[in-house]
Amino acid sequence: MNKRNLIIFGGAALAIAFIGLIAFSAGCFRTKEYKPTQTTETIEITYYKLFDDSEVMDPLIQEYRALHPTVRINYRQFTDTQEYYDTILNELAEGEGPDIFSVPNTWFAKNYKKVYPAPANMLPYQTFEETFVSVTMDDLVKQNPETGELLVYGIPMTVDTLALYYNKDQFDDALPAQGKPSSTWEGLKEDVFKLTKKDNSFERFEVSGIAMGFSSNVSRAVDILYLLMIQDGGSIYDKNYSKSIFAQQQGVDSDGSIIKPGPNALELYTSFADPKNKNYSWNSYLSDGNSDTKEITTFARGKVSMIIGYSYMYDQIVNEVKALQAKGLSTINPDVIRIAMIPQKKDPSQSTEKRVAYAHYFAETVARTSEHPDWSWDFLMFISSKESLQHYNEKTHKPTSRRDMIDTQKTDPIYGVFADQIGIAESFPIYDDKVYEEIFVKAIESVLATKSPADAMKIAQDEINAILPSEGLIPQVKADDETKKATSS
Repeated sequence: MNKRNLIIFGGAALAIAFIGLIAFSAGCFRTKEYKPTQTTETIEITYYKLFDDSEVMDPLIQEYRALHPTVRINYRQFTDTQEYYDTILNELAEGEGPDIFSVPNTWFAKNYKKVYPAPANMLPYQTFEETFVSVTMDDLVKQNPETGELLVYGIPMTVDTLALYYNKDQFDDALPAQGKPSSTWEGLKEDVFKLTKKDNSFERFEVSGIAMGFSSNVSRAVDILYLLMIQDGGSIYDKNYSKSIFAQQQGVDSDGSIIKPGPNALELYTSFADPKNKNYSWNSYLSDGNSDTKEITTFARGKVSMIIGYSYMYDQIVNEVKALQAKGLSTINPDVIRIAMIPQKKDPSQSTEKRVAYAHYFAETVARTSEHPDWSWDFLMFISSKESLQHYNEKTHKPTSRRDMIDTQKTDPIYGVFADQIGIAESFPIYDDKVYEEIFVKAIESVLATKSPADAMKIAQDEINAILPSEGLIPQVKADDETKKATSS
């Protein structure tokens, strides 16, 4: 995995009282009951993070130090993903490593025991739930298996979701009465049929409708598959999170369709790469699976009308346009780039069913090996305050994780869609991100090689069950409302 394929994300929150000062509050956090241990000695905190450079982070660090002069934050930026993870794992294994580090939301299901959770009197889960969008509660708040207490294991500075990038000129040409993508997948398949222009070239397409169907040359193929699985309406795991059940039939939808999250999602995804289907529009020749840019280059060349990606993809497209133009190649005008909300299973204007977007983001957390966990959490709460995240958004354009910043960000002409989708963002626990990705890539490829979606997903389900811990995964908080009630009483 590389920089272009990642999303850096996060959070929300506050700064706290220090020696002799009245408790300091940022955003909507209130922490008057708690202070880190008073000291006149210098506190050294090491912070590891991917990609965000000093221009982004230093102003926040300096502002915090102005409030807490005895606390020194040693920030280290990484740009190589593999080096980053190797460094953290090796150092933590030796009882060393950073006090604070940043990891994907998918990391916590397996590795939460490596984390020192936020002290409950410092950051109660109720405050976290009121401050951040729901998907972060699902991912980052977990029940302590020993005490039953709900604890916060990470703070997100952003939450990103998959959205639909499209070429406005090509829609005006092929669908002038519509001018934008359909809001449902069935409608989008019709859009793709009308947008796609086949020819006798090596690529077989003058213009492809959408980049979907393959795993090798679509940047976020597995994430798109996850989205479709969640949108189908069934469950990924049983109620105890002890085994996956996504390949099984799970009832009948209100429209009479059978709910089978895995097979239905895989059939829809691969249909765009199946020459027998009306919506066939993508093949292995349209983008280079070995390149960093994959379908982004195809879109920048004007050879595909729609691609799916996170908020950072916008800059990737613009940068690729410039790179291609520097080589003397023909490209689209960046002014034609538009972003629409991700299509849904049912028409949002007619259905009362909840819309769903897929979330993938990074959260900041504190290592269990930290010598200063309270001060580390204090700093994380400060940099995720509303004021701090306004600075962060101005520098990075990454969508917020805070409820109180959504309405403002929704008005952004480019990135507003991502803020608009935060409230409907969902995820599911992933025990091993890399292994899951390998399993689902194999499922996609096996269908393209003539295996049925049902058989491919049955194999994937069995392979995931083989790696799940015998005690099962700690369930997402949203699945256990009774526990929340009991914990808060």
